[in-house]
Amino acid sequence: MERVPLDENAAARQRLTALIDSLGDEGLRKPVTPGWSAATVLAQLAFWDRWALTLVRRWRSGHLPPPTVPQWYDDAINDTLLPAWQALPGPVAAQLALAAAEEADLEIRKAETPVVAGILAAGQANLLHRHVPRNAALDRIEAAGQGTAPAPGILHTRTP
Repeated sequence: MERVPLDENAAARQRLTALIDSLGDEGLRKPVTPGWSAATVLAQLAFWDRWALTLVRRWRSGHLPPPTVPQWYDDAINDTLLPAWQALPGPVAAQLALAAAEEADLEIRKAETPVVAGILAAGQANLLHRHVPRNAALDRIEAAGQGTAPAPGILHTRTP
């Protein structure tokens, strides 16, 4: 069975904390891509970490996993929630991202072996591999701060 990336998730969470500490209010308002500030990216990240937290918690409580959804589903959720994420003050988005990452990692650490096996068998490793979208978000924010071109697009919940 695949190893749960607890260390990688923790490292990405620590990187998230360090980046947020370094940004300040001005940095949180800085554009990352058109329509997406650093705060907006963090709000999106908070949502998807909370999504993973909720689904892992459901797996752990014995609830059936959600049905498989089409690839475009994540984009539809992102498009729907973008105005709400854009409306959040930067410090609120940052706090939401930190709290969601912490809580998701805690829930993942509590996942028992049969739960992890079920999540992996269902093709939902993205629920456990929270470091992937976190690092992608942080790379985008850092690239914008350095004036380099960030990777196009928005975060997705699925791991490649």
